[in-house]
Amino acid sequence: MSVRIPPSAPVVGLCLMALVLEGYDLLMFGTVVPSLLSYAPWNLDATDVGMLGSLVGVGMLVGALLAAAVADRWGRRRTLLAAVVVFSAAMGVCAIAPTPAVFGIGRVVVGLGAGVLMPTAAATLIEFAAPGARARSVALGFVGTSIGGILAGVLSLWLVPEYGFRAMFLAGMVPALMFLPVMLRYLPESPAYLASRGRHDAATAIAHRYHLGLPADLNSISGPDPTATPERGLRALFGTERTLATLLFWAMTLVCLLVLFGVATWLPALMKSAGYPLGAALSFLLALNVGGAAGALIGATLADRYGIKPVTVAFFLSAALSLLAIATAPPLAVIYLLVMLAGLGTTGTQILLNTYIGTYYPASCRATGLGMALGVGRIGAIIGPTYGGLFVALGADTTWQLFAFALPAVVGAVVTLLVPRRATGNTTTTLTPAAGPADRKAVS
Repeated sequence: MSVRIPPSAPVVGLCLMALVLEGYDLLMFGTVVPSLLSYAPWNLDATDVGMLGSLVGVGMLVGALLAAAVADRWGRRRTLLAAVVVFSAAMGVCAIAPTPAVFGIGRVVVGLGAGVLMPTAAATLIEFAAPGARARSVALGFVGTSIGGILAGVLSLWLVPEYGFRAMFLAGMVPALMFLPVMLRYLPESPAYLASRGRHDAATAIAHRYHLGLPADLNSISGPDPTATPERGLRALFGTERTLATLLFWAMTLVCLLVLFGVATWLPALMKSAGYPLGAALSFLLALNVGGAAGALIGATLADRYGIKPVTVAFFLSAALSLLAIATAPPLAVIYLLVMLAGLGTTGTQILLNTYIGTYYPASCRATGLGMALGVGRIGAIIGPTYGGLFVALGADTTWQLFAFALPAVVGAVVTLLVPRRATGNTTTTLTPAAGPADRKAVS
């Protein structure tokens, strides 16, 4: 019995590899903190290292907003390639940095490239997926971030004790040198982008190759208005019937990333203060990443079957309920399951949001919509660790600290319920069935 490989598989694979590199670059910093603190030439204290760690969030905020400005104008392919080059080169800068200041600049640029990559990769995965499998396509690609984090943890056990923190940054740069030529050779451009630039033959060829159907603004296809100018830029996010949805998407992403980064930062410390040994407290982060990867795939399958809105609400609530349940101090084995459920409700929810937002907007402003939402969401990523630290400083016990992170997750569920239906006018540049029978089957 033969296994049918979806036409979008090469695109998913390329985006997956880019996101593995990005996930490694973003999540490996925690593994080098002890090495940085003990590095005598720099004489860093905990405050200095914490500031260096936060710089990547600042870069991601700028990068996500930059993606909103350029990805729909430059094209997905060029933007993705540029993002991988930028954050990989920045890892090299960190590996050879002579001073903490140069190292900090490298961390900002790592975040800049990663911030550009995320919304652009999501927009690409959505556009090349079959209409009934968009959530699964995005989830398969974005599992790469969790895989990158897991690889960072495994490599750190060998590289950091033997070679120090610089080796971890070098290890993040080297794979990109091999992977970039493959991306350059095989990553296709968005047919909708090509059609909007008048490159109709190229758009048609790519659409047929990946069984996508033809972009609706091709002159040869009768659409709602083939001569209409596609909506682009920030203004398109606030057009007819989109303003409320845009603001709600920003709020949903902000609270999701607040919970995600807050829990990832404070979970080991919270569990250690609750009386668990340090080894078990640290291993909860691995469980959180495993739950996030599993949640992305489970949520995507459910979203494609039952609709993305109710599944997103359920995932927000799963994060809140799991954190509340951890506060009751159940047996250790149950806590591991609850932490995995928290990963499902944080990382899994964010990946669902990437799909939700990307499919709400038309192709002409999809990357803009994703970039702006993730840019605003990065404010939550910056606030999250500080929000948790505030409760620690106030002397709140573990139960109240967990409650503090459960509350924004409930807010996220409520905000999701308020998102209006997608306006019918959003189909200006969506795909319509191509002439061939294989294409009609792929998009049915």
